[in-house]
Amino acid sequence: MVTIRGFQDADAPLVWTLSTLPNVGATADASMPLALEPAAGPPAAFDDLADVRASFAGGDFLVAEHDGHLVGMGGFVPNADGQAEVLRVRVHPATRRQGVGRALMAALEDRAAASGLREMFLDTATNQPEAVAFYQGLGYREIGRETRPEWTWTLVYFTKSVGP
Repeated sequence: MVTIRGFQDADAPLVWTLSTLPNVGATADASMPLALEPAAGPPAAFDDLADVRASFAGGDFLVAEHDGHLVGMGGFVPNADGQAEVLRVRVHPATRRQGVGRALMAALEDRAAASGLREMFLDTATNQPEAVAFYQGLGYREIGRETRPEWTWTLVYFTKSVGP
C-alpha cells in the first residue's frame, strides 16, 4: 500500500538521496533495499531541493511512502504560462512498475487542479525511455523536443489538461 502525502522538512535527506538514484534507461531493480541512506546535504545538480518549501511555494511537493519507507517524490510550481510545471518526479528503483508513479502523478494532477491550474507541463529525455512511455501512458501529449550539441539526449516536452 502506497501513501501519498505532503513533504515534511524531515523528509529532506531521503528526498536528496532519492533524487540521485539511477533514472536513465531500464532502472527498475527489485533487489535494491527500500531503506535509503539519508544524504548529508542536497545534491548540487538540483538546487531547488535544498529548500523544498521555498522552491515549490505556490505549488506543492509530495512524497510517496510504502511500509514506512520513502519510495517516491515529485512536485509542481505554476510557470509563466499558467501551467503546473511538474518537477523532480522520482520513484525508488525497487518499487518502479508497481503503481507508485501513477499514484504520485494522480495526486499532483488533483492538487494542481484544486489550486486552479488546468494544464500540467513537464519534460523528460530520450535517454529515459521508460519515463517517456510512462507519461504517454498517463495521457500526456508530446508538444515538442529540444536538443543541443552538448547533449547526448533530447528533451521531450509534454502537457495534459486537468480539472473540469
